[in-house]
Amino acid sequence: MRIRSFTKLFVVTSLAMSAAVAACGDDDNYVVRTRDGGTDAAAESGEGGLNALACGVPIPASYDSPNFAANVKEELDLKGNVLAIGDKMKTAEGPTPLTVTTADLQALFTAGAPSLRSVATAFAQVTVDTYLTQFGDAAAKTWKPQDVEADGGADGGTDGGVPVGGKYDNASIVNAVGVDLRETTEKILINGSLYNYALALAGGAITEATVDRLLALYGATPALLNAADGGVDANELIAEYASKRDSKMGAPGAYRKIRAAFLVMKAAAANGDKCRADFDGALKIFLLEWEKASFATVIYYLNQAATSATVIPAQGQLALHAYGEALGFAQSFKGVPQDRRKITDVQIDAILQRIGATTPYQLVTRTGERVVAFNTAFQEIGAIYGMTQTDIEDAKKEY
Repeated sequence: MRIRSFTKLFVVTSLAMSAAVAACGDDDNYVVRTRDGGTDAAAESGEGGLNALACGVPIPASYDSPNFAANVKEELDLKGNVLAIGDKMKTAEGPTPLTVTTADLQALFTAGAPSLRSVATAFAQVTVDTYLTQFGDAAAKTWKPQDVEADGGADGGTDGGVPVGGKYDNASIVNAVGVDLRETTEKILINGSLYNYALALAGGAITEATVDRLLALYGATPALLNAADGGVDANELIAEYASKRDSKMGAPGAYRKIRAAFLVMKAAAANGDKCRADFDGALKIFLLEWEKASFATVIYYLNQAATSATVIPAQGQLALHAYGEALGFAQSFKGVPQDRRKITDVQIDAILQRIGATTPYQLVTRTGERVVAFNTAFQEIGAIYGMTQTDIEDAKKEY
């Protein structure tokens, strides 16, 4: 269901004022200052009084773009290849698998101009290359976490002395230490390729077409439906996860803040340099909320992984499947230009070490230790993004 018009007005009003603050460098503070220099403490919940940008341009109630499909062909191709890689890998899973080779997957990673690989960070290029190779090597084999534990973490089987993974419980394909290769690869591509490419677009000439392209990379359509099932306007990529982390009630969450940012960017881009400060402020909010939605989703999937690992009987395959999603999102911002993100590589590495990124199988073989570590990681992520304890608990939910 679309957000009611009066709610739209309140949210975009708040965003317009937030944009002016963000443009001055306050890109993660949503307490909005009014024109007389006071503070509007209610702005974060979507209340406000202005319906125009600081440059005087009205904020539209909806995102209208008659040329959207033509403007975003390259971005839709990139999105399609992210989804195609995941779909291709999935055909090798389960009890009746098809044969999928590394070459099949690399063809999708390098397809197009630009390709997913060409727009990726150096970290994402190397990591995805590695995961695709491991997938091809492991697809026809089987894997058990107990075997890895028995070997001291060395491997889950070998091929000519080289550690390899395999299919776990006749379902997901994992590498030698238990990384769910499909889920982790997909999530790295969402940010390591698409977010990184969004930064490149935002650093060039700003037009209404540029905003359309950012919207396509985000994974939404001009309808910007904050809904679980949007039909032809369904959210994909990070937009899907931003919507799932947004309660859709009360104070605006990631999806509603990003929706408001797009309305501001659309209006500002159509009016050139006089509205550039408004555009820049909204862009900062869009990128920050994209990043925050990613790490809130790390919390969500680590919690899902812990739940699956601790139920009786334990569901180890589902636990590592969820862990792979969390791992991919946590890794995905490594190598992104530091001035365009909040989290640092040092902080990412600390989180990865905390959750046992080099030994995922231990979630199944040493469950208690891992679950305690996950709880600490929740707090560390929360501290980076200024999340309250309520925010952290909300991140564990799907809306």
